[in-house]
Amino acid sequence: MAGKLAKMKIVAFSDPDYFDQVGSYDVLVNPENVKDKKEQEYTNSNPTNGSSAQTVKYKGAGESHFDVKLFFDGTGIISKEPVESQVKKIKDIAYSYNGKIHEPNYIKVYWGTQFLFQGRLTKWDIDHTMIDLDGSPKRSELTLTLVASESAQKKALEERRTSSDLTHLRMVHDGDTLPLMCHRIYGDSKYYIRVAKENNLSSVSKLTPGDMISFPAVI
Repeated sequence: MAGKLAKMKIVAFSDPDYFDQVGSYDVLVNPENVKDKKEQEYTNSNPTNGSSAQTVKYKGAGESHFDVKLFFDGTGIISKEPVESQVKKIKDIAYSYNGKIHEPNYIKVYWGTQFLFQGRLTKWDIDHTMIDLDGSPKRSELTLTLVASESAQKKALEERRTSSDLTHLRMVHDGDTLPLMCHRIYGDSKYYIRVAKENNLSSVSKLTPGDMISFPAVI
């Protein structure tokens, strides 16, 4: 329905690739903002004599972090549920150890139907801003920091990387020779002997269509 308020939802999975959901939490109050930080990684080379600049070579995507601050209220103005109980609901799915996978859960963050982030919790930072006479919190703010985490297979498909610094598995087609396939992968056919040894091939020119050849990383 147009104009309907969409709420943030945090969903936990033991295996996000298979949608193995183990719990979820609907936030009490939508956060005012979120922080989504991404990095790119490069290798540095020393500048040549007489040069004041250096050359950097792209390595790949670096870490991606997502920060969100959640608000909890137990004063009765927004909710009468004790703050400890509210916090426990999200702690059980986002922070606690999952014995099935022997580590904490994977987390996905949604705002309504919009997907925002997938990752693992790296930081749990809670600030109790109002304390009752008995020492229990009446209002709290929880900052969650997630680091992006995806399966290697999904990441490779998304990036569609074909660079020579990755191991590749290719099917042999009619007319293929090992030097030709090496040229496609590495941009140079000279690596065919290494690939032949890697795959225990007796011939580099007579390949059987349908066979799978592994091309190791060349760095």
